Amino acid sequence: MKVLQLPVNISSQASVTVRALRDAGVEARGLVCGNLPLADLAGMEVYAVPSLRKHPLKGIVRAAGWMRRVREAMGWADVIHWHSDWSPIPWDLELRRAAKLGKPRIAEFWGTDIRIPEIAGVHSPYLARMFVENPRFFRSGRRSGRRTQERFARHGFSCLIPCMELRPYIQPDVFPAPYFTSQRLVLSDFEPHYPDPGNDRPLLVHMPSHTVVKGTPVVLAAVEKLRATHQFDFRLVHGLPHSEAMDLVRRCDVFLDQFVIGDFGLAALEAMAFGKPTVCYIRPSLAAVYPPDFPMVNASQENLADVLKGLLEDAQRRRNLGREGRAYVETHHDARKIARQLVGIYEELLAKSRTEQGRAGP
Repeated sequence: MKVLQLPVNISSQASVTVRALRDAGVEARGLVCGNLPLADLAGMEVYAVPSLRKHPLKGIVRAAGWMRRVREAMGWADVIHWHSDWSPIPWDLELRRAAKLGKPRIAEFWGTDIRIPEIAGVHSPYLARMFVENPRFFRSGRRSGRRTQERFARHGFSCLIPCMELRPYIQPDVFPAPYFTSQRLVLSDFEPHYPDPGNDRPLLVHMPSHTVVKGTPVVLAAVEKLRATHQFDFRLVHGLPHSEAMDLVRRCDVFLDQFVIGDFGLAALEAMAFGKPTVCYIRPSLAAVYPPDFPMVNASQENLADVLKGLLEDAQRRRNLGREGRAYVETHHDARKIARQLVGIYEELLAKSRTEQGRAGP
């Protein structure tokens, strides 16, 4: 089986998937258009296309080169696995090419590409407020999330989502039978460094990809409140190369994830893989469905400072939570295990494709 991952490496997930599939005996390639901050490019073929608006001539030439690479890679693949809703060049030419080839294809959505404000605001009051205060994050509301799904369904893609937080946004008449998996980590990349109970000046780290979406102002306010009464260090990680960012997470004593959406992101899993206690806002509707071994420290925007106070004052609890977090990702987010699930999905898509081709006849 030959599987192609493209066109963007969100939170290193295309890279991780390629590596895990290769370990599972699958021929896997990753082709991405440009590089994202904090992304690990292991196993990726990177092709840059400059802005057509800023560099029209150079952009057109590079876009044509990108399409040649896409056509070659799609011709090689048995299965096409598309990440996010982004298409590097206009008119969905890559999606049209995939449809023309008639090969099994699946789109994996990651969050803002399909999140619908009218639904999100019901589950998280912080998201509802963010959409009002920052309208650029919700595009055109419900119609945008639905149009994204219709767009991929129109080109014959199946739907995959990596976390239960996204389930309410899938439109059942567009994708009546979406596939589910989990965010994935290559655990050998993360040697655990559990917090030292003897450390009397713990390091807190917050690593936002988008400060508004991750609730960074709330984190900064809680940190400033605690500085008056507690000894600790704090690092805001933003815009650093992937290796430097991961080194800070590896050395921290508490990791602060996100406090708007109501669920954790990949950064939280990376921190837990390093053995770090991780704090995040988990909305009540999701907290109830996570397994009993879920070790995330839940904090709302209102009680974040109090939750951090408890962690700063209990070094042994920090260490215990770090061990629980590592055990959790080993059980639920090991890329090797999830690769086997993906292979099952790909095989199902291939079988469906063969059946449809048989019905169509010669």
